[in-house]
Amino acid sequence: MVVRPSILIALALVAVLAAPATAQTRYDIGPLLGLYAPIGNFRPTPYYTTILPNSPSDLTGLAWGGQGRIWFTRRFGVQLQVASASSTVGGGCTPGGCFSGRPARVLTASAQGLYTSSSPPQRVRVWLGAGAGLVHHGGAAYAPFSSPLQFATALGIGSAISLGGHVTASLGVTTLLYYIDVSDSTGTSLEHGFQVDPLIHAGLSWGGP
Repeated sequence: MVVRPSILIALALVAVLAAPATAQTRYDIGPLLGLYAPIGNFRPTPYYTTILPNSPSDLTGLAWGGQGRIWFTRRFGVQLQVASASSTVGGGCTPGGCFSGRPARVLTASAQGLYTSSSPPQRVRVWLGAGAGLVHHGGAAYAPFSSPLQFATALGIGSAISLGGHVTASLGVTTLLYYIDVSDSTGTSLEHGFQVDPLIHAGLSWGGP
């Protein structure tokens, strides 16, 4: 299954903007840049391949995407976030020769409920989040294998500071917890195990009221 980042970003932003407006509802929306830095492990596999990453950390790379938040009350809100991270993985030498690495792409999406102890008109807001997410591994490195969409638990912490004029700068970490299973054409698992994937992100958002 191939899901374009632009499609997920568009769906997330439409969902944010379509939320009903009330006297207490506040929203902000904008792009994000970040670092995708997996820290989990893969279990031992039946055979070695020079195409897939040797460890989750090989997938570390710069990420880009979009995010939106809706605050329904002073304390509670929802955050939607999508990001795509690129890296080069695999490569190495075998008895059959040496091979270069291949590009890989990890697409993540999450929806989290948020809680903050801050409330307007404070200039700085800090929140905790929890919810659900999706993770898809793609690119040339994963093209020969079965890489299904993985369901994940999403945990987050974030903060935002008002820059004035309905513009805010945000900084946070979203961590996705899930079990990965990438198989070859015979159904043999070549990349499997419990994963912990932090996304460290920053961005500018525009919102109101």
